[in-house]
Amino acid sequence: MLGVTSVGVRRLRAVRWVVVRKGKTPSVRSWVAALAAMAGVSASCNALVDTNVEQCRTTADCVAKGGQFVTAVCTPERVCSLGGDCFTNQECIDRFDGQLAICRKPDRSCVALRTADCQDVFPEAAIADDDTLLLGMLAPLRGEFASSGIPPWEGVQLAVNELDKFGNGLPLPGSAARRRVAFLACHDIDDHLRAARHLAQVVRVGAIVGPQFSGITLDVANKVTIPAGTLIISPSATSTAITDLQDNGLVWRTAPSDAIQAIPLAHVVTEIEARVRAQLNLAATDRIRVAVTVKGDAYGLGLASAVLGQLQFNGQPALGSQNAPFFLRSDYPDPSDQPSYDFATLVESLVAFQPHITLLLGTTESVTKVLAGIESQWTSVNRPVYVLGDGGRDEELLPMIGATPALAQRVVGTLPGRTTALFAQFASSYKGFHQNKDPGSYADTAYDAAYLLAYAAVAAGKSQLTGSDFNAGLKKMVGGTKVPSGPDGINSAFKLLGEQANIDFDGVSGPLDFDVSTGEAPSDIVVWCTEIDAGNKPTFVTSGQYYDSIASTMVGTRAACAGLVGD
Repeated sequence: MLGVTSVGVRRLRAVRWVVVRKGKTPSVRSWVAALAAMAGVSASCNALVDTNVEQCRTTADCVAKGGQFVTAVCTPERVCSLGGDCFTNQECIDRFDGQLAICRKPDRSCVALRTADCQDVFPEAAIADDDTLLLGMLAPLRGEFASSGIPPWEGVQLAVNELDKFGNGLPLPGSAARRRVAFLACHDIDDHLRAARHLAQVVRVGAIVGPQFSGITLDVANKVTIPAGTLIISPSATSTAITDLQDNGLVWRTAPSDAIQAIPLAHVVTEIEARVRAQLNLAATDRIRVAVTVKGDAYGLGLASAVLGQLQFNGQPALGSQNAPFFLRSDYPDPSDQPSYDFATLVESLVAFQPHITLLLGTTESVTKVLAGIESQWTSVNRPVYVLGDGGRDEELLPMIGATPALAQRVVGTLPGRTTALFAQFASSYKGFHQNKDPGSYADTAYDAAYLLAYAAVAAGKSQLTGSDFNAGLKKMVGGTKVPSGPDGINSAFKLLGEQANIDFDGVSGPLDFDVSTGEAPSDIVVWCTEIDAGNKPTFVTSGQYYDSIASTMVGTRAACAGLVGD
C-alpha cells in the first residue's frame, strides 16, 4: 500500500475543503476515495487521517486560497465551506465579519459583495433583507473616465430611492409584503470581464445596468453575461453592432443606435460650414477643410461609419475624391486597451492640417487629449469649430470653457434624449437628491433602465429572477397603458403589471418604444452647446434644436448659445 505522505495529507486536506458542509463529516471511505482521486491511492487501502485539522480562523483565510474558494466561508468549526449552509443574508454578513454579503439563492452559499472592482452598494441597509432584489451595474466609476460612469450611477440611485420611498419597494410574489431594490456597482475599466464575472457568475444577479461603452458592452455580453444567462441593459452603448447581436434577448439598451445620431451630426456640420464661409468671406468655389478623429472602439468606429456615409461639405460627399485634399481622418486606439498611447503625433498632424471644422468621435479622451491638444498648439487666428458626439459631452470640457470662455462659441454636439416636462421633473429631483448637481450625460437613460428592470421584475412575478425572466418582463413595457418613468407612475405600473397587463413605458429620456426583437428603441437627439451662466460658471445647455426620430427631420432652432458659430 502506498503510504500517506505529508504531500498526500495536504492533498487530502484540499479535498476536504471542497467536500465539507456545515455539520457533516465525511466518512473514512470518502476520505480514501478522495485521496485516490487526488494522489493515486487505491480505494481498497486503509488510511488513518486526522480530520481535526484547523483550516481557517477567518473567512479571509479561505478566500486567500483562491480558485473555487473565493466564495468559501470559515464556519464556526474553522472549516472552509463552499456553500449549502446559510439561510439568511445577515448570517453571511456575520461570517464575513460585518462585510456586506448575501446568502446566494438557490444554493445557499455565502458570497461577499465587495471586491476591488465592486465597491459601491446602494442602499447598503437593504442587503440584510433576504427579500431584496439585488441587481448589478457596470460603469467607469473612478479614474479618467469616471465622468462617463458617475452620472448614470447617480441616476440609478435616484430611481432606487424613489421606488423605496414612493412605492414602498416592489410587490413580492405570493405575499402582501414588499421587497426592496439594491444595486452592486462595479468599476469596469481596470478589468471589465473580471467585474462582469463577479456580478454574473459569483453574485449571480439576474440583470445589470451597463456597461456604458459600446466596446465593453459587446465584450462583456459575448464572453460573460450571455453565457451566464444574465441580462444587460446599457444606458449609453450606441454602437450599431449591438443591434443584430445574437444575444438570446439578453442585451437591451435605453440609448439609441448611432445610426440615428449620425443624422443630426451631419446636419450640424452642414450648418456650421455655412456660418464659417460667411465669417471668412469665402466664395462658393473656395474649399473648407474638415477633420475627423475616431476612437478605435465599437462606439467610435461605428459612429464614424454612420456619419461619414452621409456627411457632405464643399458640395461633395466627405469621402468623395474631390474632397480628398480637404478631408483628414485620424484614428487612435482605445485608451482602455493602450493607456500609454501618445496623442502628440495625432495632434500635430491635425494642427498642421488647419481644419475649419473638427468632428471628435470618441469619449473623454477626445476632449482631454485631442481638443485640449489642438487648442494648446494652435497658433493661427481662425481656430476650428468642434463638433462632438454624445461621448464628448464630458464634464472635463467645462473647466476648459471656464478658462477660455470664447471656446464656448466653437463647441457643439449631439446627445440622445430631449428636454420635456418629464425630463425637467427628473432633473429637478436629481438636483435635490445629489446636492444641487445637474444630471450629466446618460443619467436619464440609466434612471429609466433602473425603473425598467424593477417593473420587469414585477411583471415576471417571481422571487428568483434570471436574465430570461427580465427579458420576458421587459417585453411587457410596450403596447399597453402609458405610464411615466418616475414616482408618478410607480403605483399605476404595479397595479397594471400585477394584473398581467402591458404598460407603455414613457421614459424621462424619451418614449422608449422598444422593438422587443432587438431590445432597443429610437430616440430624439438634441443639439447641445455650452454657455457661461449668470454665476460665471460654464455649463452644458440644450440649444432648442433637436432631431425628431419619428418624423426623421431636424426641428427647432438654436435659441440658446446665441454666439455659437453656425447660428
